[in-house]
Amino acid sequence: MRIHDDGRVPEDNPFVGQVGVHPEIWTWGHRNAQGMAVHPETGELWQNEHGPQGGDELNLIEPGLNYGWPVVGYGVNYRTGARIHSATLMEGMEPPDYIWVPSIGVSGMLFYTGEAFPEWRGDMIVGGLSGRRLARLRMEGQEVAHEETLLLGIGRIRDVRQGPDGFVYVAIDGETRDIDGPATGIVRLVPAGRR
Repeated sequence: MRIHDDGRVPEDNPFVGQVGVHPEIWTWGHRNAQGMAVHPETGELWQNEHGPQGGDELNLIEPGLNYGWPVVGYGVNYRTGARIHSATLMEGMEPPDYIWVPSIGVSGMLFYTGEAFPEWRGDMIVGGLSGRRLARLRMEGQEVAHEETLLLGIGRIRDVRQGPDGFVYVAIDGETRDIDGPATGIVRLVPAGRR
């Protein structure tokens, strides 16, 4: 959905004036969006989403496009492993730009722009809940050229942010779910040799 702060629908939304379609719709066919980030140089909007078991996705979001859920995808039912989708690709539906199989349980994401890790500038950093990892995606244009695991096994990574100091901050879920438990930890990534 795309609206102005006051609730008005932008006149350039892709479905404005089409009968039977809500004009607020920007894109559709998403399962469970978790993180969104705007590329600092291109202004492109990127989004990650949980697939079912297997098949977390990274998508470049463009107006009016159908991203396929529930017709196409890469995951299966959690308990049975049975197929959910008709196919992984279908004409008229956007394929993901990147997938994680097995799923990492994608969460918060950002494009790194700081000075602390100059070799990361322009890269995407994505948290993983079930994968308990932090991934760095080396971007070449609109493609993921390489994935590197920065952190693994420190807990369910809920969110990732860049601080004004250029360091990367990671929010870790407590080990209990749906009840009160330990406080959420915050981890700061700094280059080796700095504190």
